[in-house]
Amino acid sequence: MARRPALVNERGFTLAELLVATAVLGLLMLGVFTVQRQGLMAYQVGAARVEVQQNARAALETMFNEIRTAQAITVAGAGCGTGPVPTGGGGKTLTLSDQGGVPVQYLWDDVTLQLQRNGTILIGGVQSLRIWCYDAADVLTATATDVRSVYVRIGTQTEANPSLDRNQHAFMETRVRLRNL
Repeated sequence: MARRPALVNERGFTLAELLVATAVLGLLMLGVFTVQRQGLMAYQVGAARVEVQQNARAALETMFNEIRTAQAITVAGAGCGTGPVPTGGGGKTLTLSDQGGVPVQYLWDDVTLQLQRNGTILIGGVQSLRIWCYDAADVLTATATDVRSVYVRIGTQTEANPSLDRNQHAFMETRVRLRNL
């Protein structure tokens, strides 16, 4: 009878070796997943921060340009002549006549900032809007015909899911002197 040659090391992996390799691979994948998730969350927080800053900047710039070039302030909203600025008082509405004499109203209804020229929503994610009116002597006033400058403070928050932990807030403010008065 011919003898068969013996095969060298035919045995394979043991169950213990497979379990150890699987555990090491699992720990490695958990580390990769954790790093990836933290990177994604950092991106989402940064994107939310940019969103609220852009919303505040866009609303403030639009209001700034229209107030600056207004022919007159026709209605100073309730509270426009109260202070202290910027922590107390302030109105939620301001009505003016633009360069063409068309009435324009900025109205914050505790939900949205509306531009009442055509009834559209000016900007989303507005959390607060306060407007203070000053006369020529730089004293707060509620009399629309006496208004020579306006102090505007706007706060915005994340529009999509403001309840999440990625919710961001931004406050911007400016003082505008009416150019045409």
